[in-house]
Amino acid sequence: MLKMIYRRTPWLILLLTFVILAISYNSIPSEILIFRSFDGSNPTFAPKSLFTVFRVPLIEVVCALAIEIMRRKSVTSNSQKPADYYSMWSVLLYTVAFKSLFQTFEDVAPQEFKYLFFYLTIGIVIIGIILTLLKGKKVFSTSSREVWTISRTEKLALAILFVVYLGLAFAPAIFFN
Repeated sequence: MLKMIYRRTPWLILLLTFVILAISYNSIPSEILIFRSFDGSNPTFAPKSLFTVFRVPLIEVVCALAIEIMRRKSVTSNSQKPADYYSMWSVLLYTVAFKSLFQTFEDVAPQEFKYLFFYLTIGIVIIGIILTLLKGKKVFSTSSREVWTISRTEKLALAILFVVYLGLAFAPAIFFN
């Protein structure tokens, strides 16, 4: 039971971001932040639409699907360290879910709290990357790497997800700039 909750919680968090945005849609400002530099300056805004409001959670779902493909490799593998491999990808999946949640809070929060959620988002990404590297240390140092073998179907799925990601992430920044 706990394993099932552990596996599904990031997906429920991602679903929650869509629910929050749907409930708050009418109160979201008429312009949506599409792109900003790393330090938060030079923002690019676009008119509010279903696409611009739900774009970030869609990007996160695409990333989560790619992570899930890799995470499931440990379940089907005969690796000596499937738990470490699975845990490493799970940390990334939780990072994506919480990043999406904090970015959603940034979109719906009053102006005085937007920077709080901006910095929380950066913080969760940094913490997630550090934890992934620490958890993945054993995975990357082991000589047994059969979990790294990716089937053609998985490669195709990852390639499609990458193209969708590029379209969602960068095309609007170019189009609305």
